[in-house]
Amino acid sequence: MSYAVENWGGGGDRIVLVHGSLAVGAAAFGEQKVLAESFALSVMTRRGYGETGRINAVDVLSDAEDVVEVLGEGAHLVGTSMGAIVAMNAAGRRPDLVRSLTVIEPPAFALASDLPAVRRVSKALRAHWAIADATELHAFVVGFIAALEMNMPLPDPLPAPVAAAAVNLVTERPWRVDVPVGAVADARFPKLVVTGGWSEAFDGISLRLAHLLDVQCHCLQGAGHAVQKVGAPFNALLRRQITSI
Repeated sequence: MSYAVENWGGGGDRIVLVHGSLAVGAAAFGEQKVLAESFALSVMTRRGYGETGRINAVDVLSDAEDVVEVLGEGAHLVGTSMGAIVAMNAAGRRPDLVRSLTVIEPPAFALASDLPAVRRVSKALRAHWAIADATELHAFVVGFIAALEMNMPLPDPLPAPVAAAAVNLVTERPWRVDVPVGAVADARFPKLVVTGGWSEAFDGISLRLAHLLDVQCHCLQGAGHAVQKVGAPFNALLRRQITSI
């Protein structure tokens, strides 16, 4: 199998969780493990991450097909960062399998390219990819974080899981990714958009997406881009989303 799934808990509604570019499943969603007391969590590690085997390049559409497989007969779906892009593409393909969709700061730059902060970050990402040495992983990730205007110091050398994820990161083009907004907006399942209040660009993207989906955008501060790592406030929001259906 080209991806991996770690299952936490066994009772209640099932939740599929999809990680972003510089993490694997369990590391991205460790603060959600307490939800396994009430729900069955399927924590994905996308193809090419962790111990799933190498890939030539990240392909969010292939990842979306994997998510559809993991949804099985139906589940709630949560994605963070690039995992939110993957989750939206999976939900657009098979809305009948999605009980609810929660997305955390998707890098959907094209949705809000009219906003100065979004254009600025998108331009910085393109410039970084144009000049960076993809073989110098630490420098590449440092430049990536700087382009995102993120304050996140990195150890040198990179921890092994981050270094492995960085090999995939260099194959991404985050300013180009697309999401099926129309299909998701038309789907009948509940949607939730969450942002972290740390970035003018990501707040702008999240607010625009929430507007297009006709839902509220929730801001949970304290964990930067990895909003789910605030723990209890995010878990309470997700719990309300699921139990209100």
